[in-house]
Amino acid sequence: MSDILQTDLATRARYAQGGGIYRIIPAAVGRPHDRAALHAMLAAARTAGLAITIRGAGSAMGGGNVGEGLVIDLSAFEAGRCQLDAGRRRATASPGLPLAQLQAAARPWGLHCPLDPSSARWATLGGLVGTNAAGARTVRDGPMRRWVEALVLDNGEGPLTLARGVAPDAAHPVVRRFHAGAAPLLAAHRAAVLARWPATRKNTLGYALDAWYTSGDLLDLVIGAEGTLGVITDVTVRLAPLVEHQGTLRITLTDRAAVETAVAVLQPLDPVRLEFLDRTFLQVVDPAEQAGAVLLVDLEDDDPDRLSTRLAAAAAAMRALGPAVVVVEQGADAAACHALWSVRHGASPRLAALTDGRRSLQVIEDGCVPPGRLGAYLEAVANAGARHGVDLVMFGHAGDRHVHVNLLPDVTRPEWLDRVRAIYAEVSDALMALGGTPAGEHGAGRLRAGLVAHFLGSDAVACMRAVHAAFDPDGRWNPGVILPDRADPFERLKVGADAAPLPPGVSEALQRVEAEARWGDPRTALVSQG
Repeated sequence: MSDILQTDLATRARYAQGGGIYRIIPAAVGRPHDRAALHAMLAAARTAGLAITIRGAGSAMGGGNVGEGLVIDLSAFEAGRCQLDAGRRRATASPGLPLAQLQAAARPWGLHCPLDPSSARWATLGGLVGTNAAGARTVRDGPMRRWVEALVLDNGEGPLTLARGVAPDAAHPVVRRFHAGAAPLLAAHRAAVLARWPATRKNTLGYALDAWYTSGDLLDLVIGAEGTLGVITDVTVRLAPLVEHQGTLRITLTDRAAVETAVAVLQPLDPVRLEFLDRTFLQVVDPAEQAGAVLLVDLEDDDPDRLSTRLAAAAAAMRALGPAVVVVEQGADAAACHALWSVRHGASPRLAALTDGRRSLQVIEDGCVPPGRLGAYLEAVANAGARHGVDLVMFGHAGDRHVHVNLLPDVTRPEWLDRVRAIYAEVSDALMALGGTPAGEHGAGRLRAGLVAHFLGSDAVACMRAVHAAFDPDGRWNPGVILPDRADPFERLKVGADAAPLPPGVSEALQRVEAEARWGDPRTALVSQG
């Protein structure tokens, strides 16, 4: 195998895991710093017959960042490249650029990319595009798709520029294959596909056929494709003006059943964030906590007086329903605002640090339901956990009716995996009955690839296979992601008796990455960092 790829077990093991539940030791690892190195690695993979998995920080939860072929780590690719055009409110950057660095570059110009995932410190632009990531601001500003203006994709047949509203190079092999095979099939199945598409505010289950039907842009099929259509080498995003004044409301509900009603009242007030922490989450932070749920609501305004008026109106509307409300204006007490949100953003690392035999697993972590059905979904999840004897924690994006769930099975019990399987099946059925999707913002990955046909139907799957064939005719890009390559999503786990063995210290180091949110640390120095 080429000497530009690393094949020693110590290096490969460090890339065996990401966020989520899987452990797959790759055959080789590459960490290119420039295009020449990237192209050499792609050529070496083709010569060796290796599938290719692209990853950035590796924190995505669906399993799309691990694979058994060549894993290419783009976190150092053209490191720091970010060309800002403040006048046009555009930024063109390397796919390995962390979102936090983009925000820092735009901030002196009074601009930002209105995306706020809890992973913003380390999540790379390529990863955010690959999963159509979202976060807390999605309730008003939408997911990554809304802000991507253009990208350059390379599937090994030469770079392909895809820009919003611009026809791509008709001579490129991908474009020729797409128009010859995929486009007619998508047109023929349009009505059937859209009839099955979830009526949710967010959905990342499979290729975004709905977005393509609206725009006709190949760009929309690549956004959210999870590395299955090629490697992104350039990303251009639109930027928006920063809003100067912000305030936060902390709303305490005695019963989680009141969440849907409260959200319906708050949403017309144009919140920029509308998040919830269930009692199951709050008790991890404080075991004495008795609230049924807490809502965190952010409002923004350029006028501080108008912001105060809006905050007061929101607080009054909530108090009329009975909940206790605390209002904090950022200008008056920015530290208090930060404290309210730090609990929410620290959810996953806090749970990953458990040492009592329970292991935090993201198995049903991404369900999203239509407006009006949030309460029913929360109860379905809580009941499934209780019925199968597995603790769980719920939190997430209430404004989008999008719930993150961390299962906390005791992995020292011999039947823990059977319980997890049962919850996965039961909650999937509940989502189907409620008209929801199992993938609000984390993608199908490996975990939910087998659910794509169940939720979206055979016509949508046929269209997705045609899209994939146009971009990846040889099936080399992240096989098993979006389109499944095995029936059981619970194979190759990072926990349990069947987990692939790792060299001494690596498993513990990878667990520290999760528990301490050290996703931005280079994997090449992982173990030595302790």
